[in-house]
Amino acid sequence: MKKSLLALAVVAVLPGVALAQSSVTISGNIKTGITRFSTDSVTGVGKIKDTAMSDGSSRIILSGTEDLGGGMAAIFQVDNRFNGSDASGGTLAGGNTFVGVKGGFGEVRFGNLDTHYGKGLDEFAARATSLGASSTSLLDYIGSNAIAVTSRTRNVIRYMTPVMSGFSAMVNYSTAPFGTEGGTNYQTSAALTTINPGKGEASHAEVNYRQGPVFAGVSVWNAKVEALGVTATAPKTGEESMKLYGSYDLGIAKIGAQYDDSKLKFGSAPEQKRQASHIAVTAPVGPGAVLFQYTKAQGISGQSNTGATQVSFGYDYSLSKRTSVGVSYSKINNESKASYNFFTHSGLQNGPATFTASGTGADTSLFYAGVRHAF
Repeated sequence: MKKSLLALAVVAVLPGVALAQSSVTISGNIKTGITRFSTDSVTGVGKIKDTAMSDGSSRIILSGTEDLGGGMAAIFQVDNRFNGSDASGGTLAGGNTFVGVKGGFGEVRFGNLDTHYGKGLDEFAARATSLGASSTSLLDYIGSNAIAVTSRTRNVIRYMTPVMSGFSAMVNYSTAPFGTEGGTNYQTSAALTTINPGKGEASHAEVNYRQGPVFAGVSVWNAKVEALGVTATAPKTGEESMKLYGSYDLGIAKIGAQYDDSKLKFGSAPEQKRQASHIAVTAPVGPGAVLFQYTKAQGISGQSNTGATQVSFGYDYSLSKRTSVGVSYSKINNESKASYNFFTHSGLQNGPATFTASGTGADTSLFYAGVRHAF
C-alpha cells in the first residue's frame, strides 16, 4: 500500500477530520545501533570506556498538500523525533514542523525549521553511520558553546526560491530563535542566564548551486539575544557565522571542502572567534559507500590551546532501497584547553552519566554499528 493511502486510512478513522482534497503522507526513519565510547580522562572519574545503545535521530513525519488551484498548493509537515533505542525522548513536532504555501513563486513556510547548523557536506547523519561522527561536532561549536543552537530554529518565517539553472536560495527570519515569550534559559559560556527571547531575533540566508557533478553553497547566520539582566559571567548576546562549501563528483569518489568562520558575543566582553575547515570524501564501493571526513577547529581568538581535530571513517551498506547497515569510527583530539565532544552525545547516546562526559584536553573516540530503515 502506498504511504499516502496508508496515511489517509489512518487519519480517516479519527473523528472530526475532514480530508477534503488533501494528500497526506506518513514517512520517516528509524536509526539505532550500539556505541563504544572512550575518553582519556574526566575530572574525578579518570579514563572512561563504556558501551551503550544510541539513536540516530529517528522520526515519524506526517506531511501533506492541498491543491489551491492556479498552480498553488497549501503544504504542511509535522516531524516527530524519538529515541529508537529505548522508545523514549523526543517531543511532538520537535523536528522540522511547518505550514505554508507553494507555487511558481517558490515556497513560504512558517514553523520550527533547520537553518544554519549542519549545513555543508556531511553524510554521516543521513546514512546508517553514527550521527555523533558528524562534522557538526566541531563546525557548529566554539568550544562548548553552540552556534544556531545546533538544532532547529524556532519561530521561523522562510522563503525558498524555485530552482533556476541549478541555483536555489532561501532566506529565514526568526522573531524569537531561542525560546518563546516569557523568558527561558539559554546556555552561555559559564552559566544558565535568563533572557527575554521576545526581544531576540535571527536571520539566515543560503544560496546553493547543484548541476551535474558540481555542488557549492554559502550559508550565513546572524542572531541577537537581549539579556534581562547583567551577571558576573557575561551572557551570550549574539552570534555570527558563515559557511562556504563545495564538492565535485568524479564518479569513483565525491570530494569536497568546507570553510567555517564564526564568532560569539558576550555583552561587553571580548568576542570569541574561531575558523574551522573540513574535507569530505565519499566513494561508492559495491552496494555501499566508504565515508571519510577530516575537520579542524582553530583555537578561539585570544585563548591558547583551544583547538581540536576530528577524523571520521564509515561504511554504509545498502541491504535494499530502504534499509542499510553502517559502521563508523570517529576520534576527536582536543588541545589542552579544548573540550569538544561528539554531536548529540548528551541526548541520543544512552548509558550511565559518565558515558557522555569528555574532559578538557581529552582525546575521545566513538565506535558505532547500527541499522537504518526509511519508510
